[in-house]
Amino acid sequence: MADHNHAIDGAGSSYKQSCSNTLLLESAFNDNSLRKTNFVIVHGGYPFTRQTASLMSKSNVYADFSAQTFLLYPRALSEVLRNWLEYYPEKVLFGTDAFALTPEVGWEEGGWLAITTARQALALALTGMMNDGEITRERAIELARMVMRDNAIKLYGLN
Repeated sequence: MADHNHAIDGAGSSYKQSCSNTLLLESAFNDNSLRKTNFVIVHGGYPFTRQTASLMSKSNVYADFSAQTFLLYPRALSEVLRNWLEYYPEKVLFGTDAFALTPEVGWEEGGWLAITTARQALALALTGMMNDGEITRERAIELARMVMRDNAIKLYGLN
């Protein structure tokens, strides 16, 4: 079972941004009665993405970067992804968070934007890792498949 925790900054002027800090979830992640529960930090806790990375060191914590594709340009998102991929590549998940924004802008446009931004950001992150000699091209291809597909299949027990 995977428990989804939506954590992201920004839901209007009355929203308390400090409550988006993913470190506030740590006691649940450490709870002995929940050790067999996998947790997914949906939206990666943006803008607390470094805190999310530290939580991914726990065996039962994963993160997706959905909605960050709407909030960040590919270059900025690539920095988030690179940070996560350098330490916990098996725990990074893609999600579209596609929904109808308005009657004129349906889920299809949101999905297209999410997929396009995600692919561009992932390509930038992996290219940077290759250029810096951290990974090979073959490993970059493997990591791309993991993020876009294989990690979710493994986490959710899909075939």
